[in-house]
Amino acid sequence: MSLRPALAAARVVPSALPLALLPAVLLTALLTGCPGGSEDAGAAPSSGPPPALVRVAEVGPGELTESWSALGEVVALQRAELAAEVTGKVGRVGLREGELAERGAALVQLEDSLALAQEASARAAHQEAKVELERREAVLGRREAAGASVLSAEELADARANVEAQAARVEVLFQAAREATLIRQRHRVEAPFSGQVTRRHVDPGDWVTQGQPLLELVSLEAVEVQVSVPQSLGRQLQPGLEVGLDGGTGTVEAVVLALDSTSRTSLVRLRPGDGLSLVPGEALSVTLPVAWSGVGVTVPRDALLQDPSETRVIEVVDGAAQPVVVEVVATSGDLALVTGEGLTTGDHVITRGNERVRPGQAVRVEGESP
Repeated sequence: MSLRPALAAARVVPSALPLALLPAVLLTALLTGCPGGSEDAGAAPSSGPPPALVRVAEVGPGELTESWSALGEVVALQRAELAAEVTGKVGRVGLREGELAERGAALVQLEDSLALAQEASARAAHQEAKVELERREAVLGRREAAGASVLSAEELADARANVEAQAARVEVLFQAAREATLIRQRHRVEAPFSGQVTRRHVDPGDWVTQGQPLLELVSLEAVEVQVSVPQSLGRQLQPGLEVGLDGGTGTVEAVVLALDSTSRTSLVRLRPGDGLSLVPGEALSVTLPVAWSGVGVTVPRDALLQDPSETRVIEVVDGAAQPVVVEVVATSGDLALVTGEGLTTGDHVITRGNERVRPGQAVRVEGESP
């Protein structure tokens, strides 16, 4: 910049101007008379950050097979808590915890002397009534053989009525004897299936009441595996699906769609394969292959950006970064099945460099010319 115009302007200042004001006048001349003053100093155009170099991947269709792992429990298909059917004193307990019982074996015997006596009395009364019925039937036979020439029609009718009444009495006493037998049998608690005694609550001499638990029996032969899964996953499982179990395989027997009132999960019943030796109460790992189809889209797991509040991917739209909030439905290997508004098959999401770009920032895809 040339100082001559400014100095020339300073020379025309009247001689009467105080010397103390000369520097201010000179400064004013320099600022107003020189090209490129303060108005031009901020006129340089601003420029944003250069495009971010990123790597992208194409969004795939919503099809994914997920291997879902959980802890299952071996459950006996037959488990019974045997109780007393009558009130009485325990006479004998056949087995203790851990011992095996065959089906029909006597496990607990209540003192039944009174029941035996009542049964014997009922049987005797029934037998006596049968004898009387036979006698009356014989009398009726003789009178019918004599015919109307000896007996009147009224006498024959009375004989037939006596036989019918006695036959009814025989039936009543038969049912009474049968009831006495059933009561006597209820003093004996038998194993309804083959299994192992897991709990014993009474000993000989104990007084028990009707319905009081005596012991618990669990089948060791018929078992299944039960596992709880989220409701959305349970809907994807079908009976017959093969699953992985510790040391072998199994198949889905049934899915209980009604949710557990506490955990809000679905119960899945699994049938163990041959060759597995499982014990009720045992815990084992279960692997369920869940095939998802027609739900959302698939993206590489590297495309997911997760924080405590949400999960998102960065989509490339017209050369710029555009965040999309997604919900992860399932994962398998390097892929994730997600749902997100506007995200469709064929779109491109950033898999490397996505943690550094800002919304709306220009991006340059790795491998493409600038």
